[in-house]
Formats: sequence, C-alpha cells, structure tokens
Amino acid sequence: METHHKRMVDEDPSNALFLSNYAKFLYQVKCDNKRAEEYYSRAILADPSDGDILSQYAKLVWEIHRDEERACTYFERAVQASPQNCHVLAAYAAFLWETDNSDGTEDGGGNQAQDFAGLSFHHGALASATT
Repeated sequence: METHHKRMVDEDPSNALFLSNYAKFLYQVKCDNKRAEEYYSRAILADPSDGDILSQYAKLVWEIHRDEERACTYFERAVQASPQNCHVLAAYAAFLWETDNSDGTEDGGGNQAQDFAGLSFHHGALASATT
C-alpha cells in the first residue's frame, strides 16, 4: 500500500490529492506523524484552497500538537475554502466542541458562540445564523 502511494506522489509530486492521500496513510496507518505533517504541508502548498486538505491538516495539528490556535487557523481557512462541505464543517464543529469543553467545565467556561459558513455554534448546539 505504501509503495502505491509513494509511486503516485513520485509520478506527480505537485498533485495535492496524491500528497494528502499519502499524508493520511502515513498518519493513520503508519503512525508516522512527522512525515504525515510534511506531506500535508506539501499538499497545502500544491492547493492552498482545498478545504478537505486544510481540515485534515488542522485535525492533525490539534491531535498531535494540541496547538489550538494553529489548528483553529487551519480550520477557519478550510471553512472559508469549502463552506458547503459537510466533512469540513463537521470536523470544525468537533474541534470547537472539544476545545470549548477542554477546561473541564460543563459549559466550557464561556458563553461565546462560534460563527462560520452561516451557522452558529453555541455550547455545541447548531443553529442557522439567518433564523
């Protein structure tokens, strides 16, 4: 499997899809976080407007480094790039939910709502910003 991914990247080293697929393989299957991060970075450079790739990288940044600010920046870029992509929105919502509750209090210790793509997240509840 790794040989297949590596061959695809070698044949087309600027293909964001091949780079991100290989990064995902490295992260999820090989548990090679350093190389996964490298290939996600390359994928983002190849296509900086791909919301899926930005979201996958944001998730990796949060899961590995617990860098909330950096992960949030990539999630926000992902939502701006793909505001109708349910996978991107769901990943960002999960991140907001987890980070809002990360201080150990039931309500996350705050009363702020998070807005993106015409949606408002408030204490984990999803509501349309237009209603």
